[in-house]
Amino acid sequence: MKKILIFAAIVLAVLLGGFYGAYKLINSEAVSGNKLEKVETEAVDSSTSPEDEESKQTDKIGGVQYDIGIDNTSSEYKVIEVMHKMTHQKVKANEKWGAIPMMQDTINRVYEIVSNSDFDRKDQLLAILEKWKAGNFSAVDDDHNYFWQYQGGTVGQAHGILSKAEEETFILNNFGDDIAKEVSSQP
Repeated sequence: MKKILIFAAIVLAVLLGGFYGAYKLINSEAVSGNKLEKVETEAVDSSTSPEDEESKQTDKIGGVQYDIGIDNTSSEYKVIEVMHKMTHQKVKANEKWGAIPMMQDTINRVYEIVSNSDFDRKDQLLAILEKWKAGNFSAVDDDHNYFWQYQGGTVGQAHGILSKAEEETFILNNFGDDIAKEVSSQP
């Protein structure tokens, strides 16, 4: 009987150790960044200085594209994804992932695709693109959040619009001098 109790205790200890090890392994992969998608956080650290906040908004982010990667055969979801990435140049958000230059050429290309589509949200997308074509970005944070919500966003909601200086820094950091010159030469 004593041997059975010792054997049961050893088996129980091995099982608990295995579960604990698996738990630690899963958590260490999540913390070390091995997740497939970037985890975005919305909480604003109240100890962040204004300089840190500006740097956070204008720093280089991953997933930058110059080619918009869509055409007349693209899905509505893909077009909204492109428009969402375009807004990152102009909005304040605690997390951003991916950026496409918000310039007349990209706006016009997306506008043409949406105009020739039969998307469910065609009217809303055209209304946003018409504002952008006219140089009106006064509600670009709302536009961002429309796309963000459509895509099922849970974190990274826009909470304002970058100043002109912040936007210029974002463009330089993410798109380089050539795009910065092209964007700054536009009305």
